[in-house]
Amino acid sequence: MITVTGFILPISCYLIWSVKNQLVLRNDFSLRGFIFFFTGFLLYLYSAYNDFLFLQAITFVWIIASLCLLRLDTQSMRLIFFPVSYLVFMIPPPSLMIDSLTVPLKEISTQGAYWLLKAIQIPIKVSGSIIDVNGHQLFINDACSGFRSIVTLLALGALYIKYQHMSLRRKWLAFLSVIPIGILGNIVRIAVTGFISYRFGFKYAEGFFHESSGILLFAISTVSLMGLSYFLRSRS
Repeated sequence: MITVTGFILPISCYLIWSVKNQLVLRNDFSLRGFIFFFTGFLLYLYSAYNDFLFLQAITFVWIIASLCLLRLDTQSMRLIFFPVSYLVFMIPPPSLMIDSLTVPLKEISTQGAYWLLKAIQIPIKVSGSIIDVNGHQLFINDACSGFRSIVTLLALGALYIKYQHMSLRRKWLAFLSVIPIGILGNIVRIAVTGFISYRFGFKYAEGFFHESSGILLFAISTVSLMGLSYFLRSRS
């Protein structure tokens, strides 16, 4: 699966560059911008010294936004609001949040795959995070919870939905739908892995398909999001 931090900054920079001819520099001093920058700079130093990665990432985005506030007028800030806000996706979630979300997501994905395989009459048993398909055990670890995939899909979905011609309310609806779409895509991915294990053997499920199954999840989620966006646009 594509990592979030690998494409967020380049996309944000490109979006700002694409409107560079419309940006206007301030003629006056922005006290608010200076206070924002100074506060963010102090917090960044504090977080860097104490190795608080989460706070450090937040203050990095804070400093970028405050520098823009210092140099650009109000209309220009409106133009770059989305590209600067998009940098929020670079902020790594705190470990506590990851742990608290990974467990229920893993359970939902496991149970969903179980009922999906059960519906097509595949002999399957579930014990905790272990799926037993015809004697072959599939371990659903934290990486298979779909959490990181959902974060990546949220980032890509935000970019896609931003430029769709629909009302703000419908855009928010489409954006938030990425979460259930990502969960359903992960359920399908695990179920397909179980199906391949049953029909063709465990080695095929754990081999190339397992390594490339993130592409399947991404494809399912992307097509679903595009379909939903088309439906919402047609109802506008």
